[in-house]
Amino acid sequence: MRSDGKSWSGVPGIADGGAARRRGSGTPGLAAAGSGAGCEPTDASRLRAAWRRQSLSAGWLAEDDWWTAAVDAVAAAACRDGSLRHACAMLGRARARAGVGITEALTDVAALFRVLGEGTPPLEVLAALAEGWADAGLARMSDATCEDPLTGLVSLAYLRTRLGEVYREARQRGTCPEATHRLVVVELPRRGDPWRRIALVILVGHDLRAAFPGGDTLSLGRPGPAIALVQVTDELTLRFTRLRRAIRAALGTEVRMIRLPARQEDAEELLAGLAH
Repeated sequence: MRSDGKSWSGVPGIADGGAARRRGSGTPGLAAAGSGAGCEPTDASRLRAAWRRQSLSAGWLAEDDWWTAAVDAVAAAACRDGSLRHACAMLGRARARAGVGITEALTDVAALFRVLGEGTPPLEVLAALAEGWADAGLARMSDATCEDPLTGLVSLAYLRTRLGEVYREARQRGTCPEATHRLVVVELPRRGDPWRRIALVILVGHDLRAAFPGGDTLSLGRPGPAIALVQVTDELTLRFTRLRRAIRAALGTEVRMIRLPARQEDAEELLAGLAH
């Protein structure tokens, strides 16, 4: 149990203290843990251990690379007063320096919030993580890559290339892209705050990869929507429904699935219209 008498739902043997935490004034959705009394080292250690277990089970790739001093800073802030923005910016920088991608860093922070029983991390926390990651990570990325380093989504130029490949392959095999592929379009809300927009596109990239983890082409328009070129499979309807539900809940925007035209020229015109 924490030093203030509250508890974490993700720590084995400890009951859910989410309702009590939400009464605080730290990070939105994560309450202050008491009246400034601080936390005992054992509290932060137990939270860190539970967080690590949750992150590994959620897909953290390299077990030995998870810990960093910034992890301790986040755990201490979580059990002290719940103000995670500064600590998460530190964590973002540490993850980028270690070569951890933004998607894996985001999933790691989501694991922490599951342990805390707080659901999805708030935009303020995601923005701080992204800002820290960008500060340390974007300079390491090559300008020649077609993949957006912040979201892991490819450029629209690459999507157009991939679309052409689909039509050429269909002509060679005697099939029709109308039957084999769809475009999934995720509309993004208009936000003036650039860091809020970064947090939004990170969430969209994460949700798209969760819905389509295979070899589908997932792209991000600027400033247009996210557009995925996906294969028609038995699971497509279920995957699309889950994605639409997640996007509506998180962003309040729509997700559409569009059948490809029979002709490549019409498909290119369709893509151009969607991107603007």
